[in-house]
Amino acid sequence: MEAMDDMAALTEDILLQIFSRVGSIKDLFKFAVTCRRWLRRFTDPAFLRGLCLDSGEGHRARLLGFFFQQTRFYRCEKMISMRVAQQSSVCPPTFLPAPWSPLGLTDRTLTSFLATDDDTFNYAEPLAARCGIVLMRLVPRTALMIACSHLLGVCNPITGECHVLPPLNLSGLHRYLTSYAIITSTDSDLDGKQPPSSSSSGRSTFSQLYLVVQHKKDCNEYFYSYSAATRSWSAPTMCVDGRRFSLVGERSAVVHKGAAHWLFIDRVSSATQDDILYKLTAAVDTSEISLTRLPFGAGGSPLLCVSGDGKLSVACVFPIHMRVWTQQDDTPATWLRTVIRIPLAVPYPDYSHICQPREKWFNFNRGSMLVLYRSNGVFILDLEKKVMEKVMDCLLPLFSDKLNRTAVAYEMDLVEFFVLQLSGLCRGSTG
Repeated sequence: MEAMDDMAALTEDILLQIFSRVGSIKDLFKFAVTCRRWLRRFTDPAFLRGLCLDSGEGHRARLLGFFFQQTRFYRCEKMISMRVAQQSSVCPPTFLPAPWSPLGLTDRTLTSFLATDDDTFNYAEPLAARCGIVLMRLVPRTALMIACSHLLGVCNPITGECHVLPPLNLSGLHRYLTSYAIITSTDSDLDGKQPPSSSSSGRSTFSQLYLVVQHKKDCNEYFYSYSAATRSWSAPTMCVDGRRFSLVGERSAVVHKGAAHWLFIDRVSSATQDDILYKLTAAVDTSEISLTRLPFGAGGSPLLCVSGDGKLSVACVFPIHMRVWTQQDDTPATWLRTVIRIPLAVPYPDYSHICQPREKWFNFNRGSMLVLYRSNGVFILDLEKKVMEKVMDCLLPLFSDKLNRTAVAYEMDLVEFFVLQLSGLCRGSTG
């Protein structure tokens, strides 16, 4: 107690100097839950902003780094054989930190973050990340589990927690994982203005996982939902005619105002006119599915994003410009169009002999998009300011190289994370 009193007597500047030398964000998180006094300190946004000054400013402050798998994932049977033969981890996912990342300055494995000695995540392929939670495709331990090919897990590198989902058994049907959505306990907030719930704690906020899976037998897309509370999968619901519609944009959904959204293109109608887009929506509270035609043609490479003022948007990316359609909340059927000239970030080399694109775009923070170039540069485009900012270089291509590595951006507002995760504990703590 005397040591704690001595710490309490220190000035704000000295405290910031001390905490800035703590080894990692994970260690800071553990420190924060030691007593009520520190819980209150680490849920003070002003204190946290001062502690995170080295993380950069604006949109770039949210980018902590990338997770990617250096080993190409083969068909499941071959990976299982490798795992049994090696009896050890040879290919855990790698974390590549941004230059300012508080998660470290050098590459490290995913398993170094996790608070477990289990080797479940040693053979894992990153699929998506959201709100600090990373979704992984796992390799089963035995050949007996091949029929349950969709073995998935989620983990939080900040808190070190893991959650392995029960295998999704599709009864031997040929199937293909089309898309997914990570749902947290705060996603039922329809207007984005509710305060953190008392259930928000230092533990993971992972709540649900949505999957869209194509059954090769009938070519249709089926929706599955998983509940972390019941540790069970729902029965499948047919949601898209796979013979007519195809997913476009990101596989990971944009979760916005209480629902997960994906973009699909109507291949049949688009064969005779401009590309026709549909929005597949899954409500968070009810898992109700709907498919809605959007009142504009696509063109370019379309993907969903969220505008700076929190409105759902569709960005159609062309080589030197972007058409952004933004849904109007007062009249949901109305979408307003703006055109943004994409600032020249890198020279345009001749990739005509390469089938793969020269860059890949992702939805990022509100009002911004992340772009990865084949030249290994990572940029953030601010849709409102129309400014392209280079944020980091990479030693290896982060998307679509000869090993088909797929990078998953790990981004979050660390101040927001601490407040959301710790505020429930702060209100409930008595010591």
